[in-house]
Amino acid sequence: MDKNTIIGLVLMGVVLVVFSLLGRPSKEELELRQRYADSVALAAQTEERAMADSIDRIATEDSLRRSATLAQYTPAERDSILTAQAAEAFGPFATAAHGREQTFTIANDSLSVTLSTKGGKPISSEILGYKDYQGAPVRLIRPDDSHFNLTLFTSGNRVVRTEDLYFVGEQVSPTQVKMSAMATNGSSLTLVYTLLPKYLIDVTIVGTGDFKSVMAPNSPFLDAEMSLSIYKNEKSEQAEQRYSGMAYEFTDGDVDKFDTGKSVDKELTNEVKWVAFRDMFFSTIVYSRNRLGTLAASQEVIKGDPEKLKEMEAKFVLPFDGTQPISLQIYSGPNDHTLLKSLDKDLGDKTHLTEVIDMGKWFRFITVWVVLPVFNFLEKYISNYGLIIILLTLIIKLILAPFTYKSFKSQAKMRVIKPLVDEINAKYPGEDKMMERNKATMQLYQNAGVNVMGGCLPMLLQMPILIAMYQYFPTSLNLRGESFLWAQDLSTYDDVIRWGADIPMIGDHISLFCLLMTVTQIIYMRLTQSGTAGGDQQSACMMKAMPIFMSVFLFFFLNNNASGLSLYYFASLLISILQTKAFQWAIDEKKLFAQLQENARKPKKKKQSGFMERLERAQKEQMKKLREQQQKNGR
Repeated sequence: MDKNTIIGLVLMGVVLVVFSLLGRPSKEELELRQRYADSVALAAQTEERAMADSIDRIATEDSLRRSATLAQYTPAERDSILTAQAAEAFGPFATAAHGREQTFTIANDSLSVTLSTKGGKPISSEILGYKDYQGAPVRLIRPDDSHFNLTLFTSGNRVVRTEDLYFVGEQVSPTQVKMSAMATNGSSLTLVYTLLPKYLIDVTIVGTGDFKSVMAPNSPFLDAEMSLSIYKNEKSEQAEQRYSGMAYEFTDGDVDKFDTGKSVDKELTNEVKWVAFRDMFFSTIVYSRNRLGTLAASQEVIKGDPEKLKEMEAKFVLPFDGTQPISLQIYSGPNDHTLLKSLDKDLGDKTHLTEVIDMGKWFRFITVWVVLPVFNFLEKYISNYGLIIILLTLIIKLILAPFTYKSFKSQAKMRVIKPLVDEINAKYPGEDKMMERNKATMQLYQNAGVNVMGGCLPMLLQMPILIAMYQYFPTSLNLRGESFLWAQDLSTYDDVIRWGADIPMIGDHISLFCLLMTVTQIIYMRLTQSGTAGGDQQSACMMKAMPIFMSVFLFFFLNNNASGLSLYYFASLLISILQTKAFQWAIDEKKLFAQLQENARKPKKKKQSGFMERLERAQKEQMKKLREQQQKNGR
């Protein structure tokens, strides 16, 4: 790029900035626009309220007129009129348009479900053995805030919704209820709810009698709808919002999840196997061996409500011609990886219900194949999960110990050889001798046997583990409700210090395990920096401030996170400090320096590593270009 082009681009930028400043509206204009927008919004809200009031008034007046009109007739005549109206609206299901609501309960050792004859639907599901953060039972389906409906198309081009019908209920057994919506031809739409092990509700949809004649021709399907709300079950609303949302799996095995922080509305063109209403530790999952067809799903993030977090809805299609029964399964239970994995095996068809649990994507395999098996093994012998976390940390540190020692020794070599590096820097001062200086330094490292990349391997090995732990601990059902020392629940923060006001980035508390982790991090980073030579005074000050800055950043990042995660990092740092002290005792830096000096004087002939070879080639090429440029400028 030549000088004229650069000048032109700069001038264009200046012109754009000047015009944007000149064209910017004044403060008065901005206030005027804002007042106008506010007035338009207020007018729209007023119009909406007026329209809603008008609709309510018309509906009330219409209801009063009908009541006044019906009052003119005898009871028999009124029944006849209501029957005719029901026949017009519900067609073959006119007899099911009126009735009395009854409730039935099916229960086993793990789940209790309440069913209503109005709509033939579940209105409550209580997970036994689990409590919310206030000690109340965990309910995933709640009365008056859940919705389950089947829409069928009947003869006469009528659309009938099961939520408008009254079913006849029958308690077959403590774990089974049968509900039937009777048709005028003697057939019925029957829903059989059976409570199975593993928190499963089986819903069998059957058309009895000549039900096929009830359905419209060329409409062999049911439109199904289910909606429910996510209520606050955990101590940290922020964490529960972050890990709750819709999820679904396509027939090709690809699992997708809604952005948990946004309100989303999607219509999918591909068929799905299942759809899940996910909470942080519990989920309601709907799936069918008949497949769910295409899916329309939505979630709305609720703000300002102290209890409700999200509203979710799913619409899907079930194949049903009235002659063959179809089955729908609803899982209403905990996000237990072992349990969901067993359900995957039961279902077959390469189903991935375990993906409901949010354990990250890229390093999920570490959690599944390493962390969970170790956790499951240790919990057979140890009941305290705080001790399990510490033992897990110790096991990981012992596995990485050989690599950590190699890294520490490599850093020690870099540290003790620095006087020789300083001699090279003094021999080749200035930028014009940078290439010679770098070449001599790399040659020194090679002759002395110093691997400049040797200190990076343990960090590269530990980073995926640290990330996997960060993703696992907040959603680990094993830690939910488990205490250790002062932490009452390892799945959430341990707010030993708490105040009323909410402070940005910190919240209304200080997590003690997080605070201990922060202090230990500062000590560890200072320890690893001790003995390192540090250039000028400014660089030395920056090196001293870096541990504090990084540790404070981690404190803000983890203060609202699971105390089990902070405990893991805290234990990991303590073990790292002990390892560092042990390595410092084991490595005699004076002997190491003498050995490196001897190696530098009598270098062994050995094949260079691929990295060093490529680096040397790049340096030679750069030096060649630099000499050519100097010769060209000298002309």
